[in-house]
Amino acid sequence: MAAADPTSQVFCLPYAGGSSMIFSKWPRSPQGPRWVGLDYPGHLLTLRRPPAASIPELAAGLLPGVLEQADGPFALFGVSLGALVAYELALAAEAASRPPALLILAACPAPSQLPWQPERFSELDDEAFLAAFAELYRGVELELLAAPEIRELVMPVLRQDVALYGSYCQAQSDRPPVPVGTDLLVLSGAEDITATAARAEPWRDYSTGAVECLEVPGDHFFVDKRAAELTALLTERLTARRIPAG
Repeated sequence: MAAADPTSQVFCLPYAGGSSMIFSKWPRSPQGPRWVGLDYPGHLLTLRRPPAASIPELAAGLLPGVLEQADGPFALFGVSLGALVAYELALAAEAASRPPALLILAACPAPSQLPWQPERFSELDDEAFLAAFAELYRGVELELLAAPEIRELVMPVLRQDVALYGSYCQAQSDRPPVPVGTDLLVLSGAEDITATAARAEPWRDYSTGAVECLEVPGDHFFVDKRAAELTALLTERLTARRIPAG
């Protein structure tokens, strides 16, 4: 009997200010999963599309494209802001009777543990905004934004994403956990001072399936700095989920 990998396609959601280019740099192999990076509307590669007003709206807008591209069972991967988008996308996919086979959440506290009030960022100028962001998420490489032309492109996107995150924090403050039926793999960087393993542990309340919480080496940006280790871990977990084809 042939074996079919239920998660050969992994749709990947980036962190705030990021794009699908993050995942284009991930190691790939013919036998490994296909990392399919997604872009949020109004971002660097999708500037002509109006941005979403909320994370659930963002997820709902991404769903048709994901289901159209999925040629079989698929997984969702989200990092930081992208983890919240992936969770809402999983809820939307379940409502459409096309749930993911696995939901992978990286560098993000559970919705009940979101630790800060992003609305305070809205009044800061760019320099103060970036300094506060770097203090919260140690490991961000601000030198990449030193060039004025790069900063001019990235800052509106980053501010837009932080505002989305802030509205989601507020919406979650009185919302009980809404569990997905999908299994969860939750990853936390051992050196991440904000999205700690303790704050990620309550993701267990957001699934009725199996939940595995792992602490991995690295800071908040281990998806970039330790891409080879991360993709090896994900490939191992996804390969272990292979099921016999009928």
